[in-house]
Amino acid sequence: MKQQTVRHVLTDIIGEWGLWQLNIVVFAISLHIFMAINSLSVAFYAPTIKYWCADNNNNTIIGDVVNNQFHLICDRQGLASLSQSLYMFGRALGGVIFGCLSDRFGRIPILGLTLLLEIMAGLSSALAINILQFTIARTVLGFVANGRYLCTIMLVTECLDSKYRVHLGIVLSFGLSMGYCLLPGIAYLLPNFRHMILATIIPEFVWLLWLLWIPESPRWLIANRQWNRLERLVRQAVQMNSVSINDWQNQIKLLISQQNNENKRSYIWDVLKSPNLRRTTLIMFFTWFVNAFVYYGISLNIGDFGGNLFINFLVAGLIEFPSILLALVALKYIGRRPLVAGLMYASGLSCLAVIPFISTTTTTTTTTVWPRITIALIGKFFIGCSFNIIYPYTAEVYPTVVRQVGVATCSVAARVGSMIAPFVKELNVYTGMSVVLTIFGSLSIADGVSVHFLPETRGQQIADTIDEAEQLNSYR
Repeated sequence: MKQQTVRHVLTDIIGEWGLWQLNIVVFAISLHIFMAINSLSVAFYAPTIKYWCADNNNNTIIGDVVNNQFHLICDRQGLASLSQSLYMFGRALGGVIFGCLSDRFGRIPILGLTLLLEIMAGLSSALAINILQFTIARTVLGFVANGRYLCTIMLVTECLDSKYRVHLGIVLSFGLSMGYCLLPGIAYLLPNFRHMILATIIPEFVWLLWLLWIPESPRWLIANRQWNRLERLVRQAVQMNSVSINDWQNQIKLLISQQNNENKRSYIWDVLKSPNLRRTTLIMFFTWFVNAFVYYGISLNIGDFGGNLFINFLVAGLIEFPSILLALVALKYIGRRPLVAGLMYASGLSCLAVIPFISTTTTTTTTTVWPRITIALIGKFFIGCSFNIIYPYTAEVYPTVVRQVGVATCSVAARVGSMIAPFVKELNVYTGMSVVLTIFGSLSIADGVSVHFLPETRGQQIADTIDEAEQLNSYR
């Protein structure tokens, strides 16, 4: 008889799905709204503006945006992009540090801490008196926000049965998409960047209170032998899910006995020692970098394609929903490798297809603006779909013993791409949008080629050990 695992026992005791799990998932999805707003709001509070530098004291900028409040023109024009880049740097750092802290102290304490610090950092950025304070506050905001974001994902992952986890990252993207769509409306109603930040930060107090009704991860409690807390959690969960608790004490004892037989901890350098896994890791690094760079490069600079910034942004946000649905359906019927490669090719070709509508005209007309906006949004649709798919794909190529650290390391590569993306605005000013789109298109196509050297994991048994993963990653 097959030995019961922690997953099976938790499923047998708590149940695969019920109100207990629903509360956690809705909390996570709704909380993701703020991540999208924090990451993309720079498009509205520091938009591309026209100015002249004949007089360093000129006051031709209008509006209550960061550029005006802190005089970010001429030799200071790159400081707004720098603040966004440092925000992304904070995200990269926060994911690693708070990931370790949540492993040590639990998911819920770190969620509470990061939520509180996120609110404080947001308030500081809204009340900033100069660009230095604003940049520091934004960096801290990125640091704690991504720690909260990844900790939320870990909590949901550890509270759901495995059959729901396959599409977990994609489903949680609905929260990001909702934030994407809400942002232009908030920015339109509150053009003052300080008011806009306050309107999106203060509501987080609701989620801070909601956290009081969110349980600790049962897997974390098991891993840290918090048996009394686990017993209380189980009683609460089975009551919410209306599940029988017959003989659950014996199953808890089974969990205790299994703790002495857990796999030895492995690290990312163990992956780099294995040739096939090393190749896969390097390709995944490049894939995550390109996805983040192109996705944020288009998203943060959507206004530069012409037309109305608010309408462009809203449509770009709405496009996120069909891209999520496509990812969910495609994962079920199409192999990961051809799917990601095809999406990268499509995104790259879409970016290149915009160039004729830019390079052949020097005036902004309806006949040239809408084709380039439409094609650019099609490219964003494909890169967004790819971004959603590489999360579960990456988790499948790594073995259980390093899966979390593998995905987290790839996420750092994505943060590097998102750190560079804000400076696309300056690159556009000095070289033109055609150069920017050529870079986007070339990188996407190059990544599509590299994806062909990844293993196909659809229908494959997921590896648990380094040796099993090495064999899986040798599959062509």
